[in-house]
Amino acid sequence: MKKLTAVMFALALSGCATQLTDAGSKVRVVTEQQRPGCQFVKLVSAQADLGPDKPGSALKKAMNEVAAVGGNGLFLVTNTVHWFDGASVTGEALKCQG
Repeated sequence: MKKLTAVMFALALSGCATQLTDAGSKVRVVTEQQRPGCQFVKLVSAQADLGPDKPGSALKKAMNEVAAVGGNGLFLVTNTVHWFDGASVTGEALKCQG
């Protein structure tokens, strides 16, 4: 019975993980050196409160948002992780050359 409970708990947590969309998977994180070759589109923000990989989920949500507004680059402005509040990412959605 304990094994069944542990498996169900693990499945429930994995169901909370954010998946990248097809377009989101094409978004790249942009460094300060790469940023001048990009055009600002919009400020994006994402938060993940549940699941085993809160920072990864927040980043994937932000990348999906960048793609949704027509960007292909994400310049991270802030990213925070707190065991109680979850994780959040704020960044600039950018349209970069090449």
